[in-house]
Amino acid sequence: MGVTFPVSQSVLDADALGAELVRRYGLSGEVRCKLLSRGMNDIYRIEHADGPHALKVARSGKSNDDEFAYEQDYVNHLSAAGIEVPTAIPLADGSLFFSVDAPEGKRQIVMMRWLDGQPYDVTVDEDDAQKLGALLGEIHHASENFTTSHKKTVASEPKLAERLPYLLDLIRERPDDLAYLERAGADVLERMAALDSVAVPSGACHGDMQCANVMQLKSGALAVFDFSDCGIAPLAKDIAAFYWRNDFEGRPESVNQAFVAGYESARSLSAEEKAAQPLFRLLRHFLITSTMAQYVNRIGPVPGFDKNIDYYLDMIRRYGEQAGVT
Repeated sequence: MGVTFPVSQSVLDADALGAELVRRYGLSGEVRCKLLSRGMNDIYRIEHADGPHALKVARSGKSNDDEFAYEQDYVNHLSAAGIEVPTAIPLADGSLFFSVDAPEGKRQIVMMRWLDGQPYDVTVDEDDAQKLGALLGEIHHASENFTTSHKKTVASEPKLAERLPYLLDLIRERPDDLAYLERAGADVLERMAALDSVAVPSGACHGDMQCANVMQLKSGALAVFDFSDCGIAPLAKDIAAFYWRNDFEGRPESVNQAFVAGYESARSLSAEEKAAQPLFRLLRHFLITSTMAQYVNRIGPVPGFDKNIDYYLDMIRRYGEQAGVT
């Protein structure tokens, strides 16, 4: 038998997944599995006798088993603290996730509580932002006593170092931009490494707290989901994901200010954390742009990226200037 040709990212068959869930979770009756979205993770909706659930199939290599276990422990900790999150449903053997061998490698799978509501969209205003900021502050406050035997970091800086070459290759025929990004990327990594870990403390973070990862449930409560990028990081850096999404949607700076005000109603920022915000914002734009450049050949062209690279480069230069990168 010949060797299977290499695959970057497969799509697991929905019917086969449904059968696997019956075996591993002990589900009874008809089980239906439907693919909802494909990207950094693949998300399925599971229908069965005990109600709907969400199923997340992680991208191969995104997390090792220890990091994936950290994510489930963190989500369950936040749920116990009263935060609305998609908690993991235990398998029949009591574990919180399982793995399958896909053509590209092992992929972890977790079945989660289904959140019944609607994610925030482009209509986010200052009132919404203040509520979302307060939610992030509450998450950080609830995370203070989080303990687990597993380890995971948000690792934005190593990811940028790994992915930046893909962005540089994408713009190799634009020498001015190439020179700037090489210089700015090195500066960002150096300055992140030099942060005062006392004045800018780290802790368990969501890692991608943008408005699209927050949902208003039918009950009216707010829920946060997609903890794939969670881990230990500077707490104040978690704010930058909200900035990034607002920049992308073209919202005014007053929305960001309302978000920070809401955050500080639950957790005050130090002067050093506030001073580091332009650097965090730049890092976020740099990382997202480099990630999209890397994953074009994994998940296909990213809408709004491949034909709009100038926007992303302009954002890096804009916040590079604010952060003092020349």
